[in-house]
Amino acid sequence: MVHLMNKDNIIHTMFYALLTFFITPYVLVELTGIINTKHFSDPCQMGFNIGFIISLILWNVFTRKNVYQIP
Repeated sequence: MVHLMNKDNIIHTMFYALLTFFITPYVLVELTGIINTKHFSDPCQMGFNIGFIISLILWNVFTRKNVYQIP
């Protein structure tokens, strides 16, 4: 649980959780309608999956260096 060792990492982790479970599904399903029931049986689940992929990429690009002290 090294991602919860200091305040900055906790803030990053909370942002990624918000991005994964709230922001991405809301934008893709509700605002833009890119993901809808015409193409997916459960559009919110697909929004979660896309949000998770985006969060994972952001974690590896920005936050991982701070958590594991990679030069």
